[in-house]
Amino acid sequence: MPIFSIFIIGFIIGKLKKLSIDSLSYVALNVFYPFLAFNTFYTNDITVEFLYVFIAITFIVFSTYFLILILAKIFKYNKKRKHAMLLAGVFMNGGNYGLPVVLFALGEESFVYAMMIMVIMSIYMNTIGLYIAASGTDEDVPKREALKKTIKMPIIPAIFVGILFQLFNVKLPGSIEDTVSFLSDAAIPLIMIVLGIQLSTIAIRKIAVKPVVLLVVIRLIVSPILAILFVYLFGLNDTVLASVLIIIAAMPTAANTTMFSVKYRVEPELVSSTTLITTVLSLITLPVWFLFV
Repeated sequence: MPIFSIFIIGFIIGKLKKLSIDSLSYVALNVFYPFLAFNTFYTNDITVEFLYVFIAITFIVFSTYFLILILAKIFKYNKKRKHAMLLAGVFMNGGNYGLPVVLFALGEESFVYAMMIMVIMSIYMNTIGLYIAASGTDEDVPKREALKKTIKMPIIPAIFVGILFQLFNVKLPGSIEDTVSFLSDAAIPLIMIVLGIQLSTIAIRKIAVKPVVLLVVIRLIVSPILAILFVYLFGLNDTVLASVLIIIAAMPTAANTTMFSVKYRVEPELVSSTTLITTVLSLITLPVWFLFV
């Protein structure tokens, strides 16, 4: 409830005042996120568990990807609907929803894993996700655009610098460390407000009930089950990492997928409706998964 309360504040702001989502998202992603990423890896030891994080997220992403392809073939969905379902079903909101949930509910120790998951998901979303959206339209697929967009993400070099500073025990001067810490602390509330504003712009119009139901089940139930399967296969039972993987896998559809679907006209109504519905329903499903972990 504390987390949703902040989302609601952002939602109300978005309804009362027309704000530029692009500008707010830019500040969050290109200013505050990099400082948060750097500080997270700068202040935490690097362990072999980060490799498990990469393998786990890759496993979940591609498992849901192929599951949706199979369902689209069974129900004979056209190209645009298939690609819209991929956008809404594959990519979970591990950033402006997953990070605060993990921080508030599981604590600082878990946060570094959640940050790593967010980075991996950002890379997949800005490469595979952008490709899915672009190839779902009738226009030419701008393959270079996806690659350039990923390379330009400032969070990537921020992570590498943070890891290098941690590995080589490089210490920042006190004043600089305080500045980084302040900017890092500001990131979480800002990205939560941004998500609330993003949700305020989504309008549920004519819903395609069957694909939305399928996507809700995949995003909120199947995805965390896949995380549980991974946890047991790799013997990660009863670890902090296991809890983080399951909770992040249970997150609703990533809000950025709506922007992709709008930009390339890949059934944005379906994607945005799924984003809003899974976010609201997660208020019920997430506590259940917390009981499980």
